[in-house]
Amino acid sequence: MSQQKYLEEVLEHFDKANVRPISTPSLPNHHLVRLPSPEADVKHFQQALGALMYLMLGTCPDIAYTVAALGRHATNPGTEHQHALNHLFRYLRGTSDYKLVYRCGVSGGDSILRYVDADWGSDVNDRKSTLGYVFTLSGGAISWSSKKQSTVALSSTEAEYIAGAHTAKEAIWLRRLFAGLQQPLSFPIPLHIDN
Repeated sequence: MSQQKYLEEVLEHFDKANVRPISTPSLPNHHLVRLPSPEADVKHFQQALGALMYLMLGTCPDIAYTVAALGRHATNPGTEHQHALNHLFRYLRGTSDYKLVYRCGVSGGDSILRYVDADWGSDVNDRKSTLGYVFTLSGGAISWSSKKQSTVALSSTEAEYIAGAHTAKEAIWLRRLFAGLQQPLSFPIPLHIDN
């Protein structure tokens, strides 16, 4: 599954078709600070973010964290937020040919795997943690999320526990979805988490 044509149109529309590609969607340990009022063009920032959100929801789980982090600042973007958005465009320039691939006969491909992780209090604005998960089937991602946790975790263990619980809810939903499609899962869905 690919959205390469759409991505090329987005890059062209926002004058990013000729930017120099880079290998990461965001800068490591780069924390965006909430601003009291906008310092950049709000409408342009929101339009670009919306276009990238469509990509993230469709075929680009690799940009979920960055899009979610930028989305928290969509009403009051500043220079740093615009820089982070441009960084994401540069990443997408270099990965425009990436696609989700599902293969028959992949070792363990008939089982759903889930990977989950959480940081601990990385949001400098409110000290809440961010969680992320991805479910794979036949070698490709089928469900993914990056979300700020609703409460402040008092330890990294608590942040991981909250992330695991959130991911377990998605696993239950996927199990019910497959049962509704007359393809019930006869195996447990393993949780891969660092705790």
